[in-house]
Amino acid sequence: MPFGGGPEWLKARDPGLRAVRRSARVTLVACAGFYAARYGLGDHVAAIYALFGAIASGGMSFVPGTPRERARTLLAALPVAAALVTLGTVLGVHSWTAALGMLGVGFLVTYAGVGGPRTAGLAGGLQAFYILACFPPYDPAALGARLAGLATGMVLMAVAEVWLLPDFPPGRYADRLARAAALASRALRALAAQSRSPFESSELLMTASQELRLSRVPDDERPTSASARDRALCQGATYMRHLLAQTWQLAQHARDTPGTRDPAASRLLHASATACHGVALALSGQGSAPSDAPYTAAAADFEAHRIRLPMLGASSAAVVRGGAIALDIAYTGALLVTAVRIALGAPVPADATPPAERPGPFWYAGRPALSLYARRLQAHLTPRSVYFQNAVRIALALAAARLIVGELDLTHGLWALLATITVMRTSASGTRTALGPAFSGTLAGAAVTAVMLYSVADHVAVYAVVMLPLYLLAFAAGPVIGMGWGQAFSTLASVAAFAQLAPAGPGLAEVRFTDIVIGGVTGALVGLLAWPHGGTGELRRACSRLLDQGTRAVTEIIDTITGAGTAGDALARTRHAQEIAEASYAQYATERGPPDAGLAADTDWMAIMLAGNRVVTMGQSLVDHCPPGALAAWPLSATHLRDAAHHLRLAALPLMYNLRSRRWSPAPVDPPAPNTPTDHTVIADVCAASGRRAPDPLLYHAVDAAIWLAGLQRVVTAIRPATEGRTAAPG
Repeated sequence: MPFGGGPEWLKARDPGLRAVRRSARVTLVACAGFYAARYGLGDHVAAIYALFGAIASGGMSFVPGTPRERARTLLAALPVAAALVTLGTVLGVHSWTAALGMLGVGFLVTYAGVGGPRTAGLAGGLQAFYILACFPPYDPAALGARLAGLATGMVLMAVAEVWLLPDFPPGRYADRLARAAALASRALRALAAQSRSPFESSELLMTASQELRLSRVPDDERPTSASARDRALCQGATYMRHLLAQTWQLAQHARDTPGTRDPAASRLLHASATACHGVALALSGQGSAPSDAPYTAAAADFEAHRIRLPMLGASSAAVVRGGAIALDIAYTGALLVTAVRIALGAPVPADATPPAERPGPFWYAGRPALSLYARRLQAHLTPRSVYFQNAVRIALALAAARLIVGELDLTHGLWALLATITVMRTSASGTRTALGPAFSGTLAGAAVTAVMLYSVADHVAVYAVVMLPLYLLAFAAGPVIGMGWGQAFSTLASVAAFAQLAPAGPGLAEVRFTDIVIGGVTGALVGLLAWPHGGTGELRRACSRLLDQGTRAVTEIIDTITGAGTAGDALARTRHAQEIAEASYAQYATERGPPDAGLAADTDWMAIMLAGNRVVTMGQSLVDHCPPGALAAWPLSATHLRDAAHHLRLAALPLMYNLRSRRWSPAPVDPPAPNTPTDHTVIADVCAASGRRAPDPLLYHAVDAAIWLAGLQRVVTAIRPATEGRTAAPG
C-alpha cells in the first residue's frame, strides 16, 4: 500500500519532510488567497489568479537556496510574472497570436535557465502565468484584477517561504570543498613528515574526491549559476580533485619507495598543507581569504634546489618522481587558492595570461554578474547546446498545444499546456516514461471527479471544504509516492476549485482528461521529432569531442616541446569542448526516466570531464614553462613522450567511437605492456642522460610532462561502464 507504514515510512520516502512542508505552504497560501478573493471580495478573476500565483511560484517552481533567498527570488520574479500575464492578456485575442506568443515565451523563459538553477527553477511557473492569461475569456478590462490576484499569491508565497514551515537551509558546496581541503592538508602534512598515516589509504582520499562530484550533490546545493562565485567553486573543486589524486599518487609512491623523500620536497609538501589548511578555514568561515604565498615561495625554492642535485644511485629516480608530484600539487594548490579567493570575493592578481592565449583560467574574476550571465547566454545560443535544444523543444510543444486547443475550442485548454510542461523531459524516452503515470493518474482522478461532481452537484460549500486537503495531497503525493498519484489528486483539486467559480457537471472530468491527453501527446511528438535523445545524446557527442580535441591537444603540445611540430589552436578548441561537455553533463544529471538504452547507464562521464580539465590546466602550464623544441636535445626522452601521447590517443579512440555510435563494446582490461612509455621510463632516461651529474634544468620539463601523461592515461583507462563510485584514482 502506498500509504502504509506510518511516519517512519513517510520520513524514509521524504527525508526531512521537505515535500510535505512544501505542499503545506503552497496549499495554505493558494487556498487562503482563493478564499479571500472568491468569498471575501466576490472577485472570481482575482481568486483564480491568486490561486495560480501561489501554485505557479511555489508548486511549479523549484527555487534553490535558503528560505530567505527563495523569498527574494520570488519577489524579484514578480515584475516578470506581471509582464507575462499582461502579454498573455493582450495576445489572447486570437489563437494564432496566443500561439506565437507562447512560442516566444516558451523559448525565452526556458532558455533563461542557462544562467543558473534559480532562473531554471522558475521556468515552469513563469510559463504558467502566460498560459493562464492567454486563454479565454479575452477580457483586457480584467487585467487589473488579474495582476492584483497574481501579486497576492506571489507575495504571500514569498512570506510563507520564510515564516510558514520553512525548509531547513540546504548544505553549502563550499563546506564540502572545505572538508576536502582539510583532509588534503592532513594527508600532505603526514607525507611531509614521512610518517605512517591513515591518510595514505586511498579510500579516504577517494571518498573526499567523490563527494565533490556534482552527481553526489543535492540539486539545491550545486554551484551551477553563471556568477563568479559559483564558477570559482566549481573550478576550485576540479583543482581540489586533481590535488587529491596527486596526493594519492604520492602516498602510493611513498609506500613503494620508503625513505626517498627529498627534504626540499618535504618542505614543499608542508607549505602545500599549510595553504590547504587556510583554504579549509576560509571556506568554512573560520578564517580570512587564503594566500598562495606558502606555495609561491616554497615552489620557487624547490625548483631552484632540484636542478642542482646530482643524480646519484638507484634512489634518484624515486626522488625525482616524488619531487615532480609534489611540485604539481603545489602548482595545483596555487590555482585552488586563487579560485577560492574569487569565490570569497577577495582580490586576485591581474590575469597574466598572454593575450594570444586568453581567456585565462580565471577570466571571470572581477566581472559583473550581469556580464557573466550575458556571456553564458551567448555561448549557448547554438543548436549544439542542450539548453538551446530544450528551449526549442518546449517552445514548439507549447505553441503546438496552444494552436490545437484553440482550434478545438476546448473550454479548459490551459490544462493541456500545463500537462505539456508536466510531462516534457529533455529526451523523448523520458517524456514517454512520464506519459504513463500522467495519463493513468488523470484517468483515475477523472473517474473519481465524475462521481464527485454527480454526487455533490452545485453544493459549492462542499468543494470549498475538500479543495484544501485535495491540494495538500496533490503537491505531496507526486514526490512521495509517484507522479500518477499526484496527477490524480491534482485533477480532483483543480475541478474542486473551478466548480466554485462556475457550475460544473460530470462532463468536466472528461474535459480534464482530454486536455491532459492532448497536451501529453503533443509534448511526446515534439520530443520525438526535435533532438529526441536530449541531454544524453548531446552528452555523448560532447564527451566524444572533448576526448578527441583533448588528445589532439596533448599530441600537439608534446610535439611542440620535443621539436617535432609547432603549436596550433588544439588547446583552445579543447577549452571550448570542455565548456560544452560540462554543460551537457549538468543537463544530463537533471534528466528523469530510463537511461539511454544504447549506452551503459553507469558510464563514468565525470572521468571524461576530469580528463578534459587535466589537459587544459596542466597542458597550459607546460606550454607556459617549456619553450618550443626545448627537449629536442634529448631524443630518447622526446621519443618516449611522443609515444606516450600517441598511446593515449589510441586508448581514447575506441571510447570516442563507442560514444558516437551509442554502443559500448567492453574489452578486457589488460595491464600496460612492459614497453609502454610511463613516467618511470622517462625519469630513468633523465637519470641516465645526467650521468651522475645535476641534469639540465630543461630535462625537468620532460619529467613534468611524463607525470602529466601518466595521470591522463590512468583517467582515460578508467573510463568504461562502472558503478558511480568506481574510479581508478580519486581524480
